[in-house]
Amino acid sequence: LAQAEAALASAPFCWKLAAMDAVSRAGRASVYIRGRLHWPLPGGSPRSWRRIQSHCNARFASCASGNIDTTTLLGTGAFAVAAMSALAPANPLRLPILPALQPVVQHALRVLPLQCEEATVKASSDAGSSMQPPVVDKIPEDTFRPGSGSTTRLYQFESCPFCRKVRGCLDYHRIPYEIVEVHPLNKAEVKDFSPDYKKVPIIRIETTDGQQMQLRDSKTIVNALLGSNNPGVAAATPPPTATPSTGKMWPPAKDPEKATSGTVEEQWVHWTDAVLVQCIVLNVYRTFSESAETFRYLLTHPNFSWIQARSAAWSGTAVMWAIANRRKKTYAVPDVRVALYEAVGSFAAAVRTGGGRFLGGDKPGAVDFNVYGILRSAEACQTERDLLTSCADIHPWYDAMNEVVGPSKAVNLDAVKRG
Repeated sequence: LAQAEAALASAPFCWKLAAMDAVSRAGRASVYIRGRLHWPLPGGSPRSWRRIQSHCNARFASCASGNIDTTTLLGTGAFAVAAMSALAPANPLRLPILPALQPVVQHALRVLPLQCEEATVKASSDAGSSMQPPVVDKIPEDTFRPGSGSTTRLYQFESCPFCRKVRGCLDYHRIPYEIVEVHPLNKAEVKDFSPDYKKVPIIRIETTDGQQMQLRDSKTIVNALLGSNNPGVAAATPPPTATPSTGKMWPPAKDPEKATSGTVEEQWVHWTDAVLVQCIVLNVYRTFSESAETFRYLLTHPNFSWIQARSAAWSGTAVMWAIANRRKKTYAVPDVRVALYEAVGSFAAAVRTGGGRFLGGDKPGAVDFNVYGILRSAEACQTERDLLTSCADIHPWYDAMNEVVGPSKAVNLDAVKRG
């Protein structure tokens, strides 16, 4: 154990996470076997025993569905536990977490999960240097005129709901752009021009006369792309309200005034982040297999090596599955599918009350693009299939959005294979 701990202390993050998962699973398997054989833990302290028992109650997806990485980790971990038990049966079995792995979970929560979620954007003082295009919140009017020759790059995570908001708005305005998939662990793609900002989406624009700029935060980018053409919301649109399953999401616990302050449009924009994003996260990562489905696109992405793709996909699958389950408890949601259906249904009802095809009336506004992008982040996943099957009320609005947004204008769309 001492040698294993020393090795893991300096190991890469993804290997620590894999080892933690293996030891955790092996601990639960060992407890089950010992229980069946009526074989107590010799010399084990009550604290160690309770720690192992707590993992017996954890819910994991079945390994029988072709989840090779899970099967491999479980087999390796079980073999290690069997070997340790055979070699030192009289020693206390202190599983499932080695001391070297204690900070891994907290590190994972800081490094990987939902790094597409925006915070207040703080541009650094050197953001205007040659390597760092200036951070702006508005786009010059002639930037995207036909024949302007401007190039646009969207730095994103494919499954990020915030990034999909921006993609929908770019497609709507028929702006060609290049998708740059950011590696979730090292973020090498943005370090050279955005070292002070660790989140996505980021849009980087270069004009033919050599000007460069970058925009951060999905709400800022959507508002900049819409400009003065944002219709807001229809006059008869009601403000958002909580549903039986989203009562702990809305009003937001940290900023309850967002539910009542500002315009109705601003309240709906806040609702999309506080409620709809959370519902999507709870659903696309609901089970281990659904979480793996969400990250599967990384395994075939041409920009990442075999190791890079699998380290991101495997660690992302485990961490986001754990986070979704933790948030389910935080928000006291008994059934995450029902919560999503209720949230989408309340939005569809607001569109009908407003009297137009969109919440913005006759054309989509910022709220429409926010909701559309969040729902599109579940593209080709089981969540999307279930949603469109169970929520008939959203179809008129969703079909209208698909019509006006049109096909993707990403020049390298084929690089990503979802589902």
